[in-house]
Amino acid sequence: MLANRYYNWYVFSRQLSDDLTGKIEPHYVQGNEKREKTDEVVVVHNGWTESGGLADRLRGIVSTYLLCKEMGREFRILFTHPFPLEMFLVPNTYDWRIKEKDVIFDWQQATPLCLEIGSESRWQTKRQKAFLRKGIEAAEGKQVHIYTNALFAYFEGFGQAFQELFRPSERLQAAIDRELQTLGKGYVSVSARFMGVFGDFKDTMEGGLLPEDKQELLLSSCIKKLEQIHDKHPEVKMLVNSDSTTFLNRARQFPYVYTIPGHILHLDVTEGTKNDEQLYQTYEKTFLDFFMIAHAAEVYRLQGKWMRSATGFPFAASLLYGKPFHKAKFIL
Repeated sequence: MLANRYYNWYVFSRQLSDDLTGKIEPHYVQGNEKREKTDEVVVVHNGWTESGGLADRLRGIVSTYLLCKEMGREFRILFTHPFPLEMFLVPNTYDWRIKEKDVIFDWQQATPLCLEIGSESRWQTKRQKAFLRKGIEAAEGKQVHIYTNALFAYFEGFGQAFQELFRPSERLQAAIDRELQTLGKGYVSVSARFMGVFGDFKDTMEGGLLPEDKQELLLSSCIKKLEQIHDKHPEVKMLVNSDSTTFLNRARQFPYVYTIPGHILHLDVTEGTKNDEQLYQTYEKTFLDFFMIAHAAEVYRLQGKWMRSATGFPFAASLLYGKPFHKAKFIL
């Protein structure tokens, strides 16, 4: 069985922790093949468990990378689900690639560490880092597999570390350049996360469908906030991104609003088997939204009743190039 001391679940119930353990455990075997001792630490996103959205995954990857740098450990990424990461992000100054055949799912030679988090406090992030450090040190000589969305990198140089690890693939960079030309200089970004309250998005954490009168109240309040933000930046375009097509369609009524076309879906909610071209087309918008938010002059996140105000997607993007981040709060 998995060593329980390597498991921690800061927010959710013990039952959910057991569920995660149960999903990972069957994939580890008692093997006979002996390999040399290793200091490799591998962040794993291969579809065995829910791993969170793009920002969740990226912050866990970057946090683990920073810890490995500090500890002098080799850092690798196995990201194969729901798409191979190199379809969109390739190594920049640090080569994190590892072949799937070189990842050891043998109890005697590998140790899995699982850390889910739910707090952005600096005190909590210190606990995250201490937990991972302890687990890695205890697994000396074994390959360590990290399943986490730990966010302590947000306080320790996320942007620089991200750029050490990643640059956009050639195809994605061409798409980014195209969008930058469309938006022009000085544009602002506004993000809104609704988690399915309009019935137009499937999430792993459903907000629950709102009655029609409350849907309209929420929509009109968000639109009013968009207008207020535009009043502060009247000369530039506004990039609006969201998990709701209902909201995006309403926002497009303004000539200054631009939305990136494409699919809107959560990375943990897959749509069946696809070939590489279909995968790219399905998930390109997610990466474009992230990088285009990162390039905005200022980044806003709408926060109001019935919305998910803790979404880290625009915040992580703002850190990439050090752009100002604002919580645009409103009261219904």
